[in-house]
Amino acid sequence: MDMRQETEGNVMKLEPIEEIAPDVWDEAIARFDSRHLFHQSAWLNFLQETQKGRIVRFRIVNDGKEEGYFAGLIVRKGPFRILGSPLRGWMTDYMGPIVNRGFDTEKFADALDALCRKRHIHHVQICNPFLEQEVMSKKGFTVSEATTYLVPLSRDEDGMWQQLDRKSCRQSINKAKREGLIVEEVDERDTASFIDEFYSELREVFARQGLVPTYDIERVRSFYRNLRRDQILSLQVRHGDHVIATAIFPHDDRCVYGFGFASRKRFQVLRPNDLLIWTIMTHAARRGIQLLDLTGKGSFKPKFGSEKVAVHNYMKSYSLLAKFGREAYRSFFYAKQKIKGGYAHLLSNRHAPVSEDD
Repeated sequence: MDMRQETEGNVMKLEPIEEIAPDVWDEAIARFDSRHLFHQSAWLNFLQETQKGRIVRFRIVNDGKEEGYFAGLIVRKGPFRILGSPLRGWMTDYMGPIVNRGFDTEKFADALDALCRKRHIHHVQICNPFLEQEVMSKKGFTVSEATTYLVPLSRDEDGMWQQLDRKSCRQSINKAKREGLIVEEVDERDTASFIDEFYSELREVFARQGLVPTYDIERVRSFYRNLRRDQILSLQVRHGDHVIATAIFPHDDRCVYGFGFASRKRFQVLRPNDLLIWTIMTHAARRGIQLLDLTGKGSFKPKFGSEKVAVHNYMKSYSLLAKFGREAYRSFFYAKQKIKGGYAHLLSNRHAPVSEDD
């Protein structure tokens, strides 16, 4: 073998998978360390439906050997073809390569570059905890750091209880119970009304900040259409005849993730949110799940015994026009949310009836 052939043989490649049955894909990725719920067929279908993109899947082949898989979605934003694995705003925490520990980040970055150039991708974004930050930066990727909070779960409920902050968490949960709050898992037959209630509460939460939700109710309905019920914890908190808080937490076999939770402001003094998250912890632990990802930053999250963890997103534009276009789109999106929120707040003030609760 000559030197050129030996060098080519040692290059990592992303080989396209044109068609694969959902159950075959899920079984194939299940043996790898970096797998997440967000790599599974149900979640990919949810993304394809809500983001109007096209699912792409690849085998990761290194030196002639299969080392894992890679999946994402190609979407169009104006003239630009964008590969997200995932993109921000997809309510998807992690994607990227589906591999085992010891994976070669540098070779993967080169393979991803080659794929994007070959397929005329203008911008790529990726998030995966197995990728090495320094290597991705060296390869020309912009690194954006975010934060999440991870809570260890255990079948030892007493041990989990002790990890909660005594004053700000345990006392709140006990107060909620004394006030007669009840947490119940939503029956599948009641999903439609639960979605309506959740989204109504979500709009109220955003309205208090002068904003509107960053996604519409159809995304929530799509979520329930595509995921199996045994992949979702759907919980609501009742106070008498009132539903006062709701939560949607999907999960895989190792981790439960915060898709969304919301509550009614006038009942917050009863501490429904703390009771809700504690119930999610206990329900997930009984299913053998070992981790709760509270998804994103939040001043209330450390009190559940969580660990603050950095999450890195990697972005690369393959033209200056695509880079400027991405920045302009982000600025436009946030400005639009502010305008929509202000308009919704104005309408609610004009048309809302005055009651003793206001």
